[in-house]
Amino acid sequence: MDREALLQTVSDRTETDRESATDATQAVLTTLGERLSEDEAEDLAAQLPGDLSRDLVEGESGQRFPEAEFVSRIDQRMDTVDLDGEKAATTVLGTVLDAVDEGERAAVVAQFKHYGFEELLAETSADVDVQDRSPREY
Repeated sequence: MDREALLQTVSDRTETDRESATDATQAVLTTLGERLSEDEAEDLAAQLPGDLSRDLVEGESGQRFPEAEFVSRIDQRMDTVDLDGEKAATTVLGTVLDAVDEGERAAVVAQFKHYGFEELLAETSADVDVQDRSPREY
């Protein structure tokens, strides 16, 4: 999926304008890049368009924080008032998971399950299996 299609999908799913969708996407990808391992952030970035891939790898990856902090960081990064952090997180994450190949999707889902982020995954539009939930904070 190219940049324009990904951002349009986020805009459509959040029912916001393009600027808000871009803001939310950048906030989620930056925060996702901080939470994923460095290798996983780089692997995922390789499947995303240019500037969006940079958002994943610019920060310090492999940070340990719980799901609530993940959402809070997104809220803090967003300039838009049209969305809250949780809606942005689930929409952008679902859109990204839909856009990448099956192997990369499985790797991201496995890391999110490991982090105890099953609740967030369950709320995405992506087709992911979140059974055997056992939330943990890493």
